[in-house]
Amino acid sequence: GGAVGYVAGTGTASHSSASASSGGDTAWFSYEGKTYSTSSLPPQIQTNLYQAEMETYNQKIAVVREFAVRLALSQEQKKFTTVDKLPPIEELLPAAVVSDEQAKAFFEANKDKIPPGTTYEQLATRIKELLGNEGRAKVFEDTWQKLTTGKKLTLLVKEPQAPVVTVPVAGFPAKGATNDKNVLVEISDYLCPHCQEVQPDMKKLMDAHKDVKFVQINFALRPDKLSGAIVEGAFCAQKQGVESFWKFHDTAFGKPWGTFADAYDVAKAKPIAEAAGLKLPEWEACMKSEEPKQFVNKTKDVVNALGVTGTPTFYLNNKRLNIRRPDELVSAVEAALVK
Repeated sequence: GGAVGYVAGTGTASHSSASASSGGDTAWFSYEGKTYSTSSLPPQIQTNLYQAEMETYNQKIAVVREFAVRLALSQEQKKFTTVDKLPPIEELLPAAVVSDEQAKAFFEANKDKIPPGTTYEQLATRIKELLGNEGRAKVFEDTWQKLTTGKKLTLLVKEPQAPVVTVPVAGFPAKGATNDKNVLVEISDYLCPHCQEVQPDMKKLMDAHKDVKFVQINFALRPDKLSGAIVEGAFCAQKQGVESFWKFHDTAFGKPWGTFADAYDVAKAKPIAEAAGLKLPEWEACMKSEEPKQFVNKTKDVVNALGVTGTPTFYLNNKRLNIRRPDELVSAVEAALVK
């Protein structure tokens, strides 16, 4: 759920990307004398085009970023000769050394995802390779941040701009500012690991920006499973008031209550309502009605019309934010706020 939501892609400037990033309205085709440009297309199609541009952009930028880091490190490490003979990234950024203790800890933490009967010894080499490559990837990102923050290295290609669409927020729970000067919409699923990971930063934003309206759209990625039951539970919490919704919301994200594979079960959503201090008889009566299921289906239609296919997805002032990693959320939002 999270990967698609965080990233709409990565890439460069093809002609259409350059046009989009400079604010142009690309004309795509004409039919019976009428020209169809980006702004005349439905939001879902605009989003699909944006995602396609971002995928191309990300693929190209990945190539350029690696070359730029190799160039910078080869000069810093006195290994530079010519641009066509740069040392490989593996030589400039060796894989992290992984101890047996680290590998065993990873094995134990992921036992539920490993086929029964598989031993640590069978997977030790692969685990160490995986963790080593993850370590190298982190060092690469840290190096990139250091180079770009220090202005030694500047990426000149602009990424495609997300289309401005109308996110229909009426009826969805909100908190913070009562005006619409800055409206941040989060589309998320309570069982999505990346959605859970980003919540501490969402709380930071809510605490630091009382002038922002925060709107929550709960999108059940598996409405027929536990995911749907918890989203329905949040809807029934909102029936007891917005404050009750946010208590349920914070509790649901406070710890993992299950996985996407878990079957639909109101009994597994009930402890969240209890921990949130809801009026349980009212909540249970609501959960037995058709209203929460109707809400889930209506929300699915809203989200699909926007072209959203994964979580978490964020819109600020009707413009989708391109968040590649959870730790980018705060900076991305603060950079785009209307001052």
